[in-house]
Amino acid sequence: MTSEVARLYEAFPFPSPEPESGLIDVVAREMPLVLSDASLDGRRVLDAGCGTGHTLVALALRHPEAHFTGMDASRRSLGVARHLAERHGATNVDFVHGTMPQLGLTDRFDLIICFSVLHHLPDPRAGLSWLTEHLNTDGLLHLWLYHALGEHGRMLDRELVQLLAPPGGPAAGLDTVRKLGLTLPLAEYGFPSGWTGSALSQAEQDVFDADAYVNPVVRPLRFGDLPPLFDGLGMDWLAADRVYFPGGVKFIDLDGIEPDDDQYVRPESLIGDAALRVRLAALGSLDRVRALELRLRPTGFRVLAGRGASLDRCVPRIKGNLLPLPRRSTEDMPAGHRDELR
Repeated sequence: MTSEVARLYEAFPFPSPEPESGLIDVVAREMPLVLSDASLDGRRVLDAGCGTGHTLVALALRHPEAHFTGMDASRRSLGVARHLAERHGATNVDFVHGTMPQLGLTDRFDLIICFSVLHHLPDPRAGLSWLTEHLNTDGLLHLWLYHALGEHGRMLDRELVQLLAPPGGPAAGLDTVRKLGLTLPLAEYGFPSGWTGSALSQAEQDVFDADAYVNPVVRPLRFGDLPPLFDGLGMDWLAADRVYFPGGVKFIDLDGIEPDDDQYVRPESLIGDAALRVRLAALGSLDRVRALELRLRPTGFRVLAGRGASLDRCVPRIKGNLLPLPRRSTEDMPAGHRDELR
């Protein structure tokens, strides 16, 4: 992470500069939809880029049986996070100041969460390599990333802000955002109100708008960009998990394993013509996910990756969402997983 990005988050701690604001329990509530055994008993969990800790502390409180580490490049954000942990009595969490890939952290983790961070790195591959190096033998990695299709319009607005903003740092950039009449509606990510379930305060809206339009490094990706990024990093599998798009948030279920309800989506459900659905169903997993993203044009997406027995800890839906990794043939995959990658 560059010093300019860290400077942005010192000025605008993300996702909330207010230590008295509510915790964000979205990830904690969704854990059973990802892990078949969501107890995390004895597990070591890293939130790489924890920001102000609103998500991390909620997760730590939900899972007192695990130990959590929050890492962030912003000292001010970590100050808010420490206050949150103390106020809520979360004694199973500690914090480390630093950024990847520079931080010389010696610990290894069973689960690493890295949400909305890799796309702010000058070299996402280097950051991803750092993450995989800090996974245990059966470790699981959970990533949230900006999606290039749904974020195209915002990237154009951001470029205009970068062009017109005067010198003066993040505050001058946010002033330019206001003069241009730009603001980031959370409905673009499937959330009709604030992340905590209530409307954002003005200070929180400033943080979101600064992050959206003033951040000096933003590299949105697509699902197809991930397999090459993982090439040679020693991971055994990669899987699609979820998409965020205007007006909706859905878990991907390529094999139709889960019940037919509104929180899951299959690519075929987005195509009306029966013959086209048949053609789509015959494609490989990555092409089916490509069809899904071309149809929904998401603003954000999640993937999971792991090594060793980590896939067996996931719900069956994840096993049905496997994407090809270029460095591994099916013969190289762990026993029992070879037939799951189509």
